[in-house]
Amino acid sequence: MPQQSKIEKTLLEEIHVFLSKIEESNEDTKYSTDQQYIVDAIIELTRVKHRKAITDDFEKPYIHPLITIQKWIDELKLITDEAINDFTYGSRHSLFKKKVTEMNGYDIAQFIKYLKDDGLLKI
Repeated sequence: MPQQSKIEKTLLEEIHVFLSKIEESNEDTKYSTDQQYIVDAIIELTRVKHRKAITDDFEKPYIHPLITIQKWIDELKLITDEAINDFTYGSRHSLFKKKVTEMNGYDIAQFIKYLKDDGLLKI
């Protein structure tokens, strides 16, 4: 099982590097076929992190995936950083360091879920 986490974290780091390169060359809408797995992983990451607006953009016909990546580059980098942070420090550790006023909608939902799971919040 630890091997699986290492592979996933490695993929997240590859996504981060890929997004940084895309950000630098914002006009380019091409990537090599050997990078398709990274694009697929980005799409899957948006699904896992419940970022519906981004996922919906990826599903639009005739829109190249890099157009969507360029449109959402800042959010995608944030999602990737959060996912890497989850692996590095544990999701609770990083989330509970934030003030509620600094959290986005996803963070608040996760925060409430953790409180419910621990029996600290009853709704």
